Amino acid sequence: MSRLFSLAFSSPCPPICSPKDDLSVQIGDQQITVSAHWLLSDSPVVNRMLSVEMKKKRERTLNLDGLGIEMEQFNAFLEAISMPAHRNRTLPNPKNVMNLLKLADYFQVGWLKERCEAHLINCVEIPAIERFQLIERYRLNKLKHNFMRCLNSTNLREFSKQTSAN
Repeated sequence: MSRLFSLAFSSPCPPICSPKDDLSVQIGDQQITVSAHWLLSDSPVVNRMLSVEMKKKRERTLNLDGLGIEMEQFNAFLEAISMPAHRNRTLPNPKNVMNLLKLADYFQVGWLKERCEAHLINCVEIPAIERFQLIERYRLNKLKHNFMRCLNSTNLREFSKQTSAN
């Protein structure tokens, strides 16, 4: 078994209540300890993962290797759902929106997914065709309606030119 390494930076969602609040998240050979209470309050998926009948409840460890993410991406997700982010209304940006959207969808954090979608509607840094391809996968209805509004008959030709150039 490979040796686990803790991250050099601290968790943006550290355990707050008691030792029973500790939840270890493992990705590859890295591990971070977070507040189970905080994740449970934001994510129905974590709630199901830690339900009474699940083995993970006793282990207090979530292994996210199969998700295809790096620990740095998960840490950015934790920062986005942390208490300071709630107060400061931290918004996704072109560099992190795709990863935040993926994790917000996986963990069913609706408010963060909505922020990602709002960013994608006006994000010129990500090509339109890439944003369009996200609509079905992540069920982004506002983004879909925005595209539909923009793709009326007069704009369809221009959209076609732009997407074929990419």
